[in-house]
Amino acid sequence: MKTRSKRIILINPCQRPLYESVKIKEGAIYSPVLSLAVLGATCLKDGHQVKIFDMNLPQNNEKKLLVLLKKFHPDYAGITFTTPLFPEMVRIAGLIKEEFPHCLLLGGGPHASSFPEETLQDSPLDLVVIGEGDFTLPEILSGKRWENIAGICFKRQNQTKKTRRRDFIGDLDSLPLPAWQLYNLSQYQTSALLTRANPAGWIETSRGCIYGCVYCNKSVFGRTFRVKSAQRVADEITYMLKAGFKEIHIADDNFTSDIKRAEVICDRILERELRFPWATVTGIRVDKVSLKLLRKMRKAGCYRVYFGIESGSQRVLDSIKKGINLEQVRQAVKWAKKAGLETFGFFMIALPGEKVSDIKKTIKFATSLGLDIAKMSVTIPLPATPLYDELERQGRIKAKDWSEFNLYVPVSTVYNHPTLDWETVDRYFSLFYRQFYFNPRYLIRRFVCAIKNRTLLTDIKTALKTKW
Repeated sequence: MKTRSKRIILINPCQRPLYESVKIKEGAIYSPVLSLAVLGATCLKDGHQVKIFDMNLPQNNEKKLLVLLKKFHPDYAGITFTTPLFPEMVRIAGLIKEEFPHCLLLGGGPHASSFPEETLQDSPLDLVVIGEGDFTLPEILSGKRWENIAGICFKRQNQTKKTRRRDFIGDLDSLPLPAWQLYNLSQYQTSALLTRANPAGWIETSRGCIYGCVYCNKSVFGRTFRVKSAQRVADEITYMLKAGFKEIHIADDNFTSDIKRAEVICDRILERELRFPWATVTGIRVDKVSLKLLRKMRKAGCYRVYFGIESGSQRVLDSIKKGINLEQVRQAVKWAKKAGLETFGFFMIALPGEKVSDIKKTIKFATSLGLDIAKMSVTIPLPATPLYDELERQGRIKAKDWSEFNLYVPVSTVYNHPTLDWETVDRYFSLFYRQFYFNPRYLIRRFVCAIKNRTLLTDIKTALKTKW
C-alpha cells in the first residue's frame, strides 16, 4: 500500500541571541543547516512535501513563519534545537500549536536525545526523535503506529512513552544526497573571518567519535566511528558545487580519525579536478594528522585547519580524558604551517579541576604556538556528558534554565565550579583574548598575512567590532 504524501516543515530556531556576548561576533557562522537538508532528503525520497524555514536568517521572523504555515498547511512541524535553544523551541512550538492545533510537533537534536521525557513534559511537542532521525522521520510520516517506531519518545494520554533505541546507521552511503534545493543559498553570507567564498556549506564524511572527552555529548551519533566512502564524499562535493556552494566546511567530529581515508578523499578531489576552498571547521585531533596528510589537504584546496587543543596544562588535558599531549599539539601546528595551512586553535576555560596556574599555562602556550586564530570557550556541563553527571552528583548544578547553557560566556547561575570562582574565570577569559591578539609577534605576523591575502580591511573591521 502506497503511503499518502504528507507535508512537513523543518524549522531551525534563531541562534543569534547566543552570540550576543561573544568576544568576536564576526566568528558567528551563518550557513544552511546540514541536518535539515539531510532529513529533508529522506522525506522527499519517500514522496513527501518538505519546506525548510531557517529563523537564523535576519529576514525570517514569526510573521513570515505563520504566513508560510497558512499557505503550506503542514501535517507535521519538526524543530531542531540544542540545549541553550530549548526555550526558543518551546516558544515556537507553542505558537504553532496555538495557530495550527492539528499540526503534529516533532523535536530532535542532542538535547531531545539526552532528555526525551523531560523535553516532552516541558514543551508542546508531541514527539521527539532520539538519536539519528534519517530513517525515523520517514517512518513517522508513513503513518506507522508510533509504538512500532524505534528511536522515539511520544505523548499518549498525558503520559510519555519511549520505544527502543534505533541502531546506528551502518552504511552512510545509503543516505540520499542532502536536499540543498530546499534552501535559497544566496541568502547565506558567512563572515570573511571564517570563509573565503560564499555561500559556504557543510558536509559530513563520517559520524561518531571514539574518544571520551568528559564535556562532549554523544547522544546523537554515539562513539562508533562510521564513514562515507571516498567515492561518495567526492560525489557529494561535486553535487554541492553544482548546487551553488563556493566553499565547503567539514562537519565531522573528527575528519582525520582515519588518516589513510582522509588522504584518499583528497586524492578523489584532485582526480576530479575539483577546485574550491575548504576547511575543517569543527576541528581535528592533533594526534591524528601527519605532514603528508596536511600537505595533501592543502593541495586539494584546504586552506585552514582547526585543532581542538583545549588547554596548555597537561594535568588538565589528562583530567578531561583528551588523550593528547602538548608536544603533539606543537608538532601538529608546526606541520600545518609547514604545509602552508592557516591554523585555528580551540581552547577552553573552567575545565574540571582547573586552577589559575593552569589557565596561565594555557594563555602562555596559546601565544607560543604561532596560531593564526584562537578561540576560547567557557566549559559548560552539557546534558548527557560525564561532566554534567559528575557535577550533578556533587550537587553543583544550580539551575536548569537551558538558555544559560551557552558556551561563550561564564554562567554563574548554571553551576558552581569546584576550583574556580566565576569572577576569576571572567577575568582570565578576557585576558586570553587580549594577550593572544595583542601580542606584538602576532600583530606583525597578522599584518603581513593580511597584506598577502588582501584581508587587511576585513581584519581592521573585525578588530573594531570585538569586545576586548
